[in-house]
Amino acid sequence: MQHYSMVFNTTLGKRRSLRIINPNPDLPVNDISAAVDKMIANDIFNPASGGLESLSKMELTTIQTTAVL
Repeated sequence: MQHYSMVFNTTLGKRRSLRIINPNPDLPVNDISAAVDKMIANDIFNPASGGLESLSKMELTTIQTTAVL
């Protein structure tokens, strides 16, 4: 399983986080960056909590499990 963990800075100086589970691993970084820019421009979270200002951090995590029994 893979997921992107994204942390955004808000206009109120807070942080908002989002996790995208099972992303497309073949998606080019430029396309991902464009999607993040659209998320910020369209303020996908409740603006009362602070509008999205910028992306603070984005990480791709891969979890691999092996059944033992």
